[in-house]
Amino acid sequence: MNRKRKFIFWQSFFFIFIVLLAVYILFKSPVFNITNIIVRGNMSLTAAEIIRVSGIVSGANIFQVNLKEAAARIHTLPLVKEAKLDRELPGTVVIQVRERRPVAMVVAQGQFVEVDEAGYYLCRGSAAATGLPVITGMEVEAAGPGRLVKGPGLDTALRVVGDLPRELRDRLSEVHLGNDGRVVLYTLEGVECRLGLPEQVALKGNYFLQVLNELQEKGKNIEYVDFSIVSSPVVKYSD
Repeated sequence: MNRKRKFIFWQSFFFIFIVLLAVYILFKSPVFNITNIIVRGNMSLTAAEIIRVSGIVSGANIFQVNLKEAAARIHTLPLVKEAKLDRELPGTVVIQVRERRPVAMVVAQGQFVEVDEAGYYLCRGSAAATGLPVITGMEVEAAGPGRLVKGPGLDTALRVVGDLPRELRDRLSEVHLGNDGRVVLYTLEGVECRLGLPEQVALKGNYFLQVLNELQEKGKNIEYVDFSIVSSPVVKYSD
């Protein structure tokens, strides 16, 4: 009986020793120190900036780094929509981010503000920026980067911008939402497109793009195009 107890004791002691040794190796061995931090998915933000905000540093033990807290810190960057971190043993941390992409600008408190498709304030904009139409026709409030910009009809205007063909969006200078709910587009060349109510936006946008391309090839100038009624579009040429 005593032999059996001794055997169980030494077996338990050996097991505990192995566990403690494993813990020591995992948390103290330089083998598991972070030697490489990889950032993927960033377009506007630099890898250095993302790593700095994450708080992860080379030389730290890879198991002692709290990836959830690091992801939360990265989320404080206005341009970051999603952040995911993974360990790749023995010493690599991979940071995968998904950035918010600007789709338009609004004027808030007397300055241009770039917003994404959901209306989040990304950064200050510039009137000289190309590829980002300015949404007009409403007063908006912007609390600051990373916060939602609020304004009556802004969600409708952003939906219109998102539904338009990318090629057309790049050629727009303004998207105006009137008090009657009708949408008017203005190109960088000054051509006006009366889109009407925000319905069948993708279809109207494609038609407008076709008209612009065809008439450009023919060397004709347009004053405005009216797609309020899709089946009966009106084109007014410049004198």
